[in-house]
Amino acid sequence: MAFPDIVLDIRTRMPALRGRLLANQPLADLTWFRVGGPAQALFMPESELDLAYFLAHLPAGVPVTVIGLGSNLIVRDGGVPGAVIRLG
Repeated sequence: MAFPDIVLDIRTRMPALRGRLLANQPLADLTWFRVGGPAQALFMPESELDLAYFLAHLPAGVPVTVIGLGSNLIVRDGGVPGAVIRLG
């Protein structure tokens, strides 16, 4: 399953973004159980300021899911719509 690519629109709105922003990135690679579908947009901030900038400029209608290192996380095969922020 692949979601529509929203990364280009996000990058256009946030020219100063420094962290990694990836479209349709498999979350199975980031979970302890190695299962789950893609994140529509996966963001890994470079710093706290980068995270604050991302959240301040993200369009209001985009859902946000925050994950840590994935040790207590199971992602459904259908993936996660919107922006997934990986901290850690």
